[in-house]
Amino acid sequence: MQTVFLIAMKRSFFLTYRSFSAVSVFTGSFCLLISLASCSGSRKTANQYQTMVVKPVDPNATVANTSAERRTITKYAAYLKIDPDSLTNVTLYTFIDKWMKTPYKYGGIDENGIDCSGFIQRLLNDVYNIQVPRTSAQQFFTKNVEPFHDNSYFSEGDLVFFCTVPGNPISHVGMYLRNRYFINASTSSGVSLASLDDPYWKKRFVAAGRVKISKPMSTGSKQSQSTKPARQ
Repeated sequence: MQTVFLIAMKRSFFLTYRSFSAVSVFTGSFCLLISLASCSGSRKTANQYQTMVVKPVDPNATVANTSAERRTITKYAAYLKIDPDSLTNVTLYTFIDKWMKTPYKYGGIDENGIDCSGFIQRLLNDVYNIQVPRTSAQQFFTKNVEPFHDNSYFSEGDLVFFCTVPGNPISHVGMYLRNRYFINASTSSGVSLASLDDPYWKKRFVAAGRVKISKPMSTGSKQSQSTKPARQ
């Protein structure tokens, strides 16, 4: 039943998006539509919500002679309010730490400035070796993202999608981490952590998406590929 609902939901979004695009082409505003679909896109959304303020970790929480990787894990476990031993994806959190506080820049794709979908595109490519389209809407509608809305189903590595621009079904994207927190590039705070329970994001949450990757089977197998979530 849930599978049927999700398929219908994605199809409904697609039809709405396609219909909205057709009207835009007819009226000569197609370029504006593509611009808005890229990310949070509209400067009207800036400073309308609160993001998690990343504060220095308590020095007592980090052992002085631990490795750089362990310090990174300990730091983000503190931010996420979880046990450090539960974080095993060092590559992911090292990437996040490198990009943290990078300023927001609409259409940006590097450490001088980046937008939400550009950041997710870089993250998936650099951490998971997964290629996805450039815009948040395209990332939602791509065939290797399986949408869902059940909050209890969230897992590290899932994408979270939001409607922050009226008339745009999908206009912002982030990646879920742990304990209701996600990483994103926001217009007001750049690359930062935010909570799904923040009133701004809670109101605008549309759906999450599990990214699936194709993995070659072992030699001699009759099946050539299988899929698994893009998480560790």
